[in-house]
Amino acid sequence: MKVEREEKMRRKYIALIIIICMSILSGCTGTADKTVKIAIMGNSEKFYPGYKEGIERAVEDLNNDYSDSGYNVKCEFYSDNGSYEQGAAIVDSLSEDKSVTAVIGAVDMEINKTAAHVFNEEGKVFVVPYFLYDSVYSNNHYDTVFSMCNSGRNVGRTLRRAAAQTTEKRWAVCSADGEFERSEMNGFLQYSVNDDISVVDCTDISVAENQFDETYKKWEILGIEGIVIFPGDNDGFNILKKIKSRNPYIVCAGDTSFDDSTLLIGDSELKKAMTGFIMAEEYSLRDGNNEETSRLSELINDYMAKTGKEFDTWYIQGYNVVRMVADTAIENKTCDSIKIAQLLHENGYKGLYQSLEFTEDGFLKTDIYKYQTFDENGYVREHTLNN
Repeated sequence: MKVEREEKMRRKYIALIIIICMSILSGCTGTADKTVKIAIMGNSEKFYPGYKEGIERAVEDLNNDYSDSGYNVKCEFYSDNGSYEQGAAIVDSLSEDKSVTAVIGAVDMEINKTAAHVFNEEGKVFVVPYFLYDSVYSNNHYDTVFSMCNSGRNVGRTLRRAAAQTTEKRWAVCSADGEFERSEMNGFLQYSVNDDISVVDCTDISVAENQFDETYKKWEILGIEGIVIFPGDNDGFNILKKIKSRNPYIVCAGDTSFDDSTLLIGDSELKKAMTGFIMAEEYSLRDGNNEETSRLSELINDYMAKTGKEFDTWYIQGYNVVRMVADTAIENKTCDSIKIAQLLHENGYKGLYQSLEFTEDGFLKTDIYKYQTFDENGYVREHTLNN
């Protein structure tokens, strides 16, 4: 009898161990934890217009949509206050937090570069809705890192093709010396299609800013008809104003460093300088169906009523980055980060006005590139380039 009781106890013990192991391995498919926790990194004071509101609305909609599933979506914001050191500390803390399903990257590409390595090592989904250094993809193989924006090289290629749509053939490049700006510049310079564009000068933006008279005189001598600007920050607005003060008709182009609707509204001189400006888009939105159009209209009206501000498409980017992670998790009944990453690689994600597919390394796949041109009132017209 004693042997029989011991055998029963042994079997119960083994069964208990199996249940515990299955619970651990199943992520949040069990009843213990069905929380999809998403950490949002970045300087909260510098979020793009509508981005934070889009994230918050996504959480609200997700918890309503999946109210009967037992799952709960939670987003927490971790502000680095514009400090790389604080951002790196946040990365370390989140990498050790087992309750975090996924992390959304910051604007700061240096922080994102570090975060990509750390989170991939930890097997945690890391999605960047902003630009990433091209080297994050070219020098590594990351399984859990995803980008929702074009590469720097593709931004440069887009602007080269946009320049070819104009009548101007002699161009100068004015660029900062950062890693990302160099990628953009190389994309513009090295695009191989015979487009009759001649790049006859490359100038560091700090040199152009500090020695503008000499720089502009050189451009006049060279017969420059168009200037593409890759600034590291808001320096681009200063050099653009100076260029247009000398020649209001010269064609200028650049990346989304020039996408600042708030600044544009409050600066009449800048609005005038931006007339005719060509800007490559950071991410692309596709045409929506009737259901999506109705849904977006609802979101726009709600956002404007609550904030009193003009709607910006960064709202959609914030909305989709959260829904992409949470929809993938809940629809597949898992909070396991590695499993979510595998599903995103296999299936991509169809969100509001966005269809996202990723390469093996998590780079955004696209065969459509878009740019905008500004009119005298600060409004934009969108143009599409197909591969």
